[in-house]
Amino acid sequence: MNSAVRRLLLFFFSFAALTACEDPKDIGLELQDENLIGTEFTDTLTIRTGTVFQGDSILSFRSQPPLLGQYVDPVLGKVRASTITEVSINGTGLNFGAGARADSLVLTLDYSFKYADTLKTMQVNVHRVTGAFDERTSYFTTTPFAYDSNPVGSKAFLPRIDTERAENVTTKKTRLLKIKLSSELANEFMAQSGQAGLADQAGFSNFFRGLALTVPEGENASIVGLTLGSTNTSLTLHYTTAEGTARQHNFLLGAGNYFTQISSDRTGTAVAELQSNGDFVPASETGGDSYIQAGTQLLSKITIPHLEKFKDIPGTLIINRAELIIPVKAASSENNLPRPPQLALYETNNANQFLRDITGTVRAVQQDGVNPLDTRVPALVASSRKNGVDYYTLNVTSYLQGVMMGLKQNNGLMLGAVSAASQSDGTVSIRPETRPYRAIVTNNEANPVRLLIYYSKLQ
Repeated sequence: MNSAVRRLLLFFFSFAALTACEDPKDIGLELQDENLIGTEFTDTLTIRTGTVFQGDSILSFRSQPPLLGQYVDPVLGKVRASTITEVSINGTGLNFGAGARADSLVLTLDYSFKYADTLKTMQVNVHRVTGAFDERTSYFTTTPFAYDSNPVGSKAFLPRIDTERAENVTTKKTRLLKIKLSSELANEFMAQSGQAGLADQAGFSNFFRGLALTVPEGENASIVGLTLGSTNTSLTLHYTTAEGTARQHNFLLGAGNYFTQISSDRTGTAVAELQSNGDFVPASETGGDSYIQAGTQLLSKITIPHLEKFKDIPGTLIINRAELIIPVKAASSENNLPRPPQLALYETNNANQFLRDITGTVRAVQQDGVNPLDTRVPALVASSRKNGVDYYTLNVTSYLQGVMMGLKQNNGLMLGAVSAASQSDGTVSIRPETRPYRAIVTNNEANPVRLLIYYSKLQ
């Protein structure tokens, strides 16, 4: 970076810090006062939007929570999730004693998340895995995995997470899902008593490779997020000893390998043509709407086609504050389809692919005051409501200043759902959200996407 650019960056960050105050007349965060001496304002730049399918699959190995279920979104079509998981032996040298007999084998599942229509019964099928996890393989939401198509157990249930309040503390309690598996499988487990299959984890994994949790193809209910590591989640062998004593052994889930498979079917929807990486449907073809759907890699693209005209203004421009205001449709309470709790704006190229730095980190718009070339402190989009309008807001000052200085290209931004975590060194890590939240961005005459810019000119 040359000295002129460094001086301009220093002025930009200093000026922005010194002049920020709030204008309550506008929708936005901490907007500057239009009356500041030497500061000008515009919100008339054209903003175009649309929906992108970003085909890079999402890494879902041990991602939280593992998902299970299927529902049909009335706008975006079918979303399906399955979980593939290993089972841990929880001990070594298991021997249930001579003459012991199996009574039952029961899978108990705890869950902490539900999405879509939980008033409909959801059927869960349990399959025996026939494939094996490979430490050299990366497991994504689209990674296939072999399992027996015939279920070893099945049960229909209504997902319920109850709220309890005691001593001013509110807690959530799941109504556990218990599925009795086939007696044949229970007998297979018992037959391994004192044998190699129950000697240690390696022997057990060779005997029993794991479970695939799925729902029937025609299901239209909900998706739940499992807590495989919960003390309530287990695969329990109930048996009776030769002396007639009832006992049990709990095999565990969540300690080994697992991942979530996610698929979607947008047939008959306004974005059905989104099939390949980078495919784009402009909002002008979908009634002014564009879509965000976590887990299926639908993102809303935002472009500012005439931003370069800012450079035609005489003098050197300093962008003191730039704020994107993105209206969204109210979340559907009828179908229980809330919006993503966290979003980020990714930088993109003309082919609608994520831009990355030299380390492979996806470039996202950074927090205000951060060097626009950095990738370690991505800004998270805030959700607000004002004057009856739901909207997202994001400070994009650093990004726009980077474009104006020629440090970044103006190829647009992609708004996507993320899961974020703050690190001890002050940086922020983000990864694509897998839980199937969705949002509908509006960009029409009544509720347009706006870019509010306060700027100064250095002669």
